Amino acid sequence: MNRAPDLAEEVMVVTGAARGLGHEITLELLERGAQVVAGCSGDPAPLELLAEKWPGQVWPVVGDIGEEETSVRLIAQAARLGGPTAILHNAAISRDSLLVRTTIEEWEDVQRVNLGGAFLLSKHAVRAMMRARRGRLVYISSISAVLGNAGQASYAASKAGLDGLSRSISQEYARYGIQSCVLAAGLIDVGLGARLGEQDQQAKLSRVLLGAAQPRDMARIAAFLASPAANYINATTVRADGGVRF
Repeated sequence: MNRAPDLAEEVMVVTGAARGLGHEITLELLERGAQVVAGCSGDPAPLELLAEKWPGQVWPVVGDIGEEETSVRLIAQAARLGGPTAILHNAAISRDSLLVRTTIEEWEDVQRVNLGGAFLLSKHAVRAMMRARRGRLVYISSISAVLGNAGQASYAASKAGLDGLSRSISQEYARYGIQSCVLAAGLIDVGLGARLGEQDQQAKLSRVLLGAAQPRDMARIAAFLASPAANYINATTVRADGGVRF
């Protein structure tokens, strides 16, 4: 489908871009004309295919988002394209386990990637955005951070931490034209959501008024929040969960 290139002036950084929701977000941004610096920690083949289809528009960067050097390279690539106008921190891992069975190594691993990666990317993105006196930061969170989820204490805590990070950035850097928000995504049958067992997935879906979200629908919401059209959405969490049945 041909889309109007309404983001042709934007340079956007997406983490976790090679698969799942991050890949859908990347596709949405490319179709709307954005330059995309696409980060991934594993096989970059899906991003290389996108680079063949959109030559000169998508720039894969491979690295562990929990390591500062990866954020440095992501923002350096965005700077070569004119500077980041938005980041969408989507990269995340989970180590699902009941709290009493969760090891300290599992807990720290999840926090390092999901929350630590957000901190590192934000730190370097904000520096560039301050010079440009504009920018948008969008953190992809989860309804688990809002409602909690049995067996996901480490994941839910890491995603809930994005709220505090985002709101603090909003308070510190609004005077530089920098805005920040969190997207609390509901159940999506892609990425981490696709790993749920069928019984667990059906139990959760039974409580969602609109059923599971389509990946591209969620990607469009994320793209909107990162776009100039969302200029007055700041210091808040946007829930996109289809409504939860009491």
